[in-house]
Amino acid sequence: ETRLAGVKIENGESKNHGLIIGEGGFMPGFEDNLIGMEVGREKEFSLKAPDDYFAKNLAGKSLDFKARLNVLQQRELPALDDDFAKGLGNFDGLEALKKNVKDGIMAEKEQKEKERARIKTIEAIAEQTNFETPQILIDYELEKMMSELNQSVGRLGLSFDQYLSQIKKTAEELKKEMAPSAEKRVRIALVLKAIAKKEDVNVSENEIEERMNETLKHYPADGGAKKDIDPEQLKDYTKGVIRNEKVFQLLEKI
Repeated sequence: ETRLAGVKIENGESKNHGLIIGEGGFMPGFEDNLIGMEVGREKEFSLKAPDDYFAKNLAGKSLDFKARLNVLQQRELPALDDDFAKGLGNFDGLEALKKNVKDGIMAEKEQKEKERARIKTIEAIAEQTNFETPQILIDYELEKMMSELNQSVGRLGLSFDQYLSQIKKTAEELKKEMAPSAEKRVRIALVLKAIAKKEDVNVSENEIEERMNETLKHYPADGGAKKDIDPEQLKDYTKGVIRNEKVFQLLEKI
């Protein structure tokens, strides 16, 4: 529970909230006050919010906290040995696990470098191609980017207004800042689509179905997230991804 001048602040109470000591996930000094507490005990203490605190109305002010320790757990890491490796899957031992991890890291690095080169190539083509980008498409892409950002901020436990307060910008200022990126994304998408049409790049239904099945494997069968997926939107998105991959493969052969 958090209070300012004796008054509980809005959304200032959280129950059964997990906290890992040492991660610094909250206000500086908060974790220090929890060290040494016993299970079932309560403690009251005060802290000054940082001057750059995301909630401007609390920045630089003294806040009073009341905390109760319900459960105390200790994280125990398993021994990194052959038994640990065998328990993870089809590994003969620790060395096989290490090799698998190393190969995975190398493959990821190669994929990232490939993606970087592809983006650089298509950006250069988009810049050299003389055409006017439709404003309606830029506006649509900008709204999509704002929506994606809103979702990302939400996953961090912040409202969008709190995020804007933290970065000291209004929504309109943020949109203006993101507009060039939105235009670039639209131009790249239009160029990729134009190349695909000119080179007669086609995507079969089987290709789309196989890729969609691969995507859906990452979602739990009984999970709510899978139920929220729009099949037609996923199909259109998957078709675009495969088409773009084929376009890049063509460009890499030039």
